[in-house]
Amino acid sequence: MRRARPGVVRGAALAVGAALLALSACGGTEIGTQNNCSSGADCAGHDNNNEIGQGGSAGSGAATSPPGSPAPSVPPGSGQSPSPDQPPSDSPGPPAPSSVPVPPKSPPKSSKPAQVPQVPLVRWKGDLVLRSNGGPEGWWLDREEPAPGIPGDIGLSCDCHPGEIEGVALVAWKGTQPPGRQDCAASKGQLVEHTLAVRAGDTVCLTTTQGRLGSLTVTAVLGPAEFLVAVTVWNAG
Repeated sequence: MRRARPGVVRGAALAVGAALLALSACGGTEIGTQNNCSSGADCAGHDNNNEIGQGGSAGSGAATSPPGSPAPSVPPGSGQSPSPDQPPSDSPGPPAPSSVPVPPKSPPKSSKPAQVPQVPLVRWKGDLVLRSNGGPEGWWLDREEPAPGIPGDIGLSCDCHPGEIEGVALVAWKGTQPPGRQDCAASKGQLVEHTLAVRAGDTVCLTTTQGRLGSLTVTAVLGPAEFLVAVTVWNAG
């Protein structure tokens, strides 16, 4: 076998190294590319060819901004907040609260006058027995309920005057109907008798110790000194 001379091997190695350097200067094209460049102009054309080949036909690829150019400004889309230097909106805001005080509403006046509680006209009404066992006996009529008295506002002074009753002030009523309070008040000037003879069916207007008016009707004579009477006492008014 014939051995190669050292000078020839060394020359081949230098040629390969020069080719690698040339490839690096041409933009790092891959080994095996058929377009070899040896100068700057050739390498620039080679770069342009590579770009066209990689991106397709010229003009169909995406445009690339030249280096150093500013990024395009994008207008704010819907839903984005405006920049601080944007003028304020002309739309009116919420109305300012009124500072004028509102006077309080006065309560409605009642069309009905205040009602004064009415005092009942009749203070007491019921049946009593007037009798005497020898001494004075009777009833006080100014109480809410009549109470026994000696002789009281109405009663008997003794059993010695048959058919006779006694009181503070008495007057016989001559009307056909039982008297009302106004009837007895009209007869008040005649209420001067302290004793009065009565029989069954008679009616008498009377006055109590405290000045109240009343009426008495003899409903039955039970004995010479015993009577059943129906009594009405009115409130003062």
